[in-house]
Amino acid sequence: MSEFQAKALRQFIDEGEKEAPPVFAGRDPILDDILTVSKRSWKPGNWFREDSHGLAGNTRIVHGAPGAGKSSILRRLEDWKMTPSEASGLPKIRPRILLLNSAEIVTPAGILKPLAELVCERRAREFNRQYDRSLSLGMGIGDISVSAKGESRPSQAHSMVGIEEFRTWIKSLPWHSRLRAPVIVAIDEAQRFDHDAGSPVARVLQALHDNAWSLPLTLVLAGLGDTPDKSRKMQLTRGTRLHEVGCLSGGETRQVMEGFCRTFGVPAEGFEDRLMAYAEPSEGWPRHLHFAQAVLGQELLKVHGDMQALDWNLLDTEFRESRTRYYQGQQSKPMHSLHGLTAAVMAQFRTGMNLEDIRELVEDNAKPGKGFDLENSLLEGKRDAYGLIEHLVHQGVLQEAGSGAFYSPIPSFRSFLIEQGSPDSWGASAIP
Repeated sequence: MSEFQAKALRQFIDEGEKEAPPVFAGRDPILDDILTVSKRSWKPGNWFREDSHGLAGNTRIVHGAPGAGKSSILRRLEDWKMTPSEASGLPKIRPRILLLNSAEIVTPAGILKPLAELVCERRAREFNRQYDRSLSLGMGIGDISVSAKGESRPSQAHSMVGIEEFRTWIKSLPWHSRLRAPVIVAIDEAQRFDHDAGSPVARVLQALHDNAWSLPLTLVLAGLGDTPDKSRKMQLTRGTRLHEVGCLSGGETRQVMEGFCRTFGVPAEGFEDRLMAYAEPSEGWPRHLHFAQAVLGQELLKVHGDMQALDWNLLDTEFRESRTRYYQGQQSKPMHSLHGLTAAVMAQFRTGMNLEDIRELVEDNAKPGKGFDLENSLLEGKRDAYGLIEHLVHQGVLQEAGSGAFYSPIPSFRSFLIEQGSPDSWGASAIP
């Protein structure tokens, strides 16, 4: 019998969702695809030859509603260990992971400088000097550049955003000093990228996507449901593959809950069905499963890991309250100000509707006299039906499938929003 890991369990609860989950389940096909395409970018026998490494369109987009576990996938990549069978199909050095967050990428330097460190740490300072010197000479700061004398002037058609400096620096490296393994450049919270195709950051992402430097690089963008739209805006399309993430299956949920007990030394024999009944309201949603584990962990600490001493009614109540608090937090100010309209739309929404179907639904419920004013709402950007739909996707209320059809990825969130609406303003008969 394993010893109860109270200290490790306390650390898991204190860390919240910042770290990788104690049990990872259900995303192996996504990981396998990313690792496979990374392998294909590497040709170890031809490293000294120019233009022999990498693939154009070597980009993967992992997208889904908040709490779907996208960040966990990237952390799993970072912590990935090769099995002997995997190692036989790879070079001796496994793929390296450059894990970034979009918040760190205000300028091209947010990608290029850490990438240079990973390519050749000993000589990364050379690239940094070249890059900074170009900036000081007024090259590559967007539409307006600044000369060495401080004068503003148009940049050279966005041509110098670090791409050429990086290419020059790569070619200056002796072949034996260059990168010696494939690299996965993984960027979290990619929905924050709101760049046009000609912006400096977009140009660098395009260079990664198009294999501009003949390096064995794979670009992975992880973000909310509108991330594919943001990538298309930046022209990251040819060859890109989308991975939509949602809830886990019943079997995967069981794997998570029983694995949680094993990880922290809690004997769960005889309680498997009760664990599944407790986790069922999560609907297999990774964030809610995290809440379920955290609530369970708190109570296990009180009873020193004894499952028989747990008050399951109390656990059920605390888990339900944790979900409600989360839904309240996800109900943004625009959604709260339009809670009646949101409730009406979600009550009448049906899985499989396309964008225009939902637009008609919004506009029908926002007709004059119904009390909903999109033009003067708290929505940012477009204050119309499309703006509300984009916001609902961003908040995880709606999700677009690859076919263009929409669905509600968290049914209990949809129910919460309907209940939070004002039935008197749009008719209780709309609730299915």
